[in-house]
Amino acid sequence: MESNTSKKIFVSYKYKDYDVLGLPEYTPTEDTNYLYTPRHYVDKIIEVVGAEHIYKGEKSDDDASHLSDTTIHSKLKDKLFDSSITIVLLSPNMIDAYEPQEEQWIPNEISYSLRVQQRGEKTSWTNGLILVALPDSNGSYDHAVIDRPCGVRSWQTQNFFNIIKNNMFNRKDKNHSLCDTCYGYHHHGWDHSYAHPVKWEDFIANHNTYIDRAVALKDAIHDFEVVKTHD
Repeated sequence: MESNTSKKIFVSYKYKDYDVLGLPEYTPTEDTNYLYTPRHYVDKIIEVVGAEHIYKGEKSDDDASHLSDTTIHSKLKDKLFDSSITIVLLSPNMIDAYEPQEEQWIPNEISYSLRVQQRGEKTSWTNGLILVALPDSNGSYDHAVIDRPCGVRSWQTQNFFNIIKNNMFNRKDKNHSLCDTCYGYHHHGWDHSYAHPVKWEDFIANHNTYIDRAVALKDAIHDFEVVKTHD
């Protein structure tokens, strides 16, 4: 049972993205071709965040080799239904450019987690959404976010799935101003987006701050133009 402090967390990520920085506390094995992938970051989330919250995704030792993609996706939907916060890992190659977005798992999982779902007498309300940018194999976050000289943190939404970028900077009553230096808009405050973005290093060092923010944004969902489809 989810308490007022502990939250049920689901993590959506691209398993076979080999362009992420290695986490020295883990040793890649055969199941990831002896390379680091976002799966290792999920393990770290289970270790750190799971100590206080309830992890609802699959674990690295779950054997799904005998299951079809349809069955796996169905099982993940069951876990999503019983979650209240979705964390999306933004890795450099999370998007398959040769496959329609509506057929890729991350946007489907996000879409499902944003809908209000009814199963018998149980209701799954729209999840809070946290976007965690992972560093690439060189330690750079540039694929996801760039810190500009003018002081703004510029999120590279052109590199994200449509359902992600459509839920960023989507506050109805925007608090922004035009910058004389970069000629872009600076969005003020942390609550400019329903999909709350953060760098990995910041999230893992202070995860409860970002979980609390996602809960606050979820409670204020009517202040945002939330897009629940991946079109």
